[in-house]
Amino acid sequence: MSNEGRTTRLLPMLSLRGPDASEEIRQIAGSFLWDVVAVDSPEQLQQLLRRGDVRVALIDLRGAMQTAMSWLPAFAREHPCLQLVALVERAQAENVENAAFLHAYFFDICFAPVEPMRLTFSIGHAWTMAGVASMQYADEGCRLAVDETDELVGQSPAMAAVRRTIRRYAVTSLPVLINGPTGTGKELAARSIHRSSVRASQRFIAVNCGALTPNLVQSELFGHEKGAFTGASRRRIGWVEAANGGTLFLDEIGDLPLDTQTSLLRFLQQGEIQRVGGEATIPVDARIIAATHVDLADAVLNGDFREDLYFRLDVLPLAMPSLAHRGPDVLELAQYFLDRFCDELGVKRKRLAPATEAAMLSYDWPGNIRELMNRLRRGIVLADGPTVSLPDLEALRTGEDNAIVTLAEARERADRDAIVTAIAQAGHNVSEAARLLDVSRCTLHRLIRKHGLAIE
Repeated sequence: MSNEGRTTRLLPMLSLRGPDASEEIRQIAGSFLWDVVAVDSPEQLQQLLRRGDVRVALIDLRGAMQTAMSWLPAFAREHPCLQLVALVERAQAENVENAAFLHAYFFDICFAPVEPMRLTFSIGHAWTMAGVASMQYADEGCRLAVDETDELVGQSPAMAAVRRTIRRYAVTSLPVLINGPTGTGKELAARSIHRSSVRASQRFIAVNCGALTPNLVQSELFGHEKGAFTGASRRRIGWVEAANGGTLFLDEIGDLPLDTQTSLLRFLQQGEIQRVGGEATIPVDARIIAATHVDLADAVLNGDFREDLYFRLDVLPLAMPSLAHRGPDVLELAQYFLDRFCDELGVKRKRLAPATEAAMLSYDWPGNIRELMNRLRRGIVLADGPTVSLPDLEALRTGEDNAIVTLAEARERADRDAIVTAIAQAGHNVSEAARLLDVSRCTLHRLIRKHGLAIE
């Protein structure tokens, strides 16, 4: 068959294994009029996408699965029309976490060694579907709007561990249970998981369970039919159903009444709900992320929370560290919020006075980030000059004394808290905790001994 008049199509192949890894693909795809362009970094792939009409990209994940998990979610959200095909070893796809990642972000996968007909069929089908996607997003220039707001500010080891955990949790749709004191940013963590997931283009609905009207909790979560009760003049869609396809964040989950806990458990088990006053079951695909500042295990022992629901929710645990245990993060957060609040108020940006910074490092922050934000708003209004002084924030006192800690001491405290947090999130599995902290197992054992932690 003559190739005259047919258009060669551009196929980027991203491989971290070097140029030789793409040569076989180049020969196979070239015979079917694909012009394979080898790239060896996500940045090079981005540059190629800006220059030409690229609809499909082949990603060689052999030996690079974990690396791809760190950058590909955000990349895929930025290029919703681009169809990705993965090249993997068969054993890689048999891992549960890898399988979830492949399912979430790739149009198709091909196994090594490469079968020529299978590869060309896969990328050809992906090319066609890319055209369909481009029509779907035509009004948006083939680019989804991404919420760039991320207030998970801070470079402490504790926050680094939180970010790594969020990236891992984003590739699945399993329930997440976020624990942490009030004001530590549990909702921000939930939003970050949603934004990094395949559900990012769908709705994120946040519900404060403690603020729901006691006698209408069931209706507000699961909806009701017209005439279901006095005042139900029309059908109402509940929050669970409204989150179909997206993520439902249930804050202060421990405040849910026991009868509503039963309905939530049924939804988690069966993926179906029933509106109040209705008989039909309605399938709903919504990811549940719950948060609490209380110990749900204790609530179970006290009979205030269903044990079966607790285990359904606590599939992927995430512990948010208190501000007092994040060391120098408090200064980075303070300046971040100072800049933001000054811009919102339309005043010239201010800085923290040195004495203010020292006091902030030694203060125990019982209200965590929420307290920090409130004090800074007050400080901006009260400050006369370009700096926010200690009196502008009112007295900052620790629970014990006003001793100022050094940066080294603050970092030491943050390191210790990061280790405790990682161990807790890993279920006391030291190897898993070491991976979360991005250190070797031997290094983690040494740090555990250094900080005198009785968790080995």
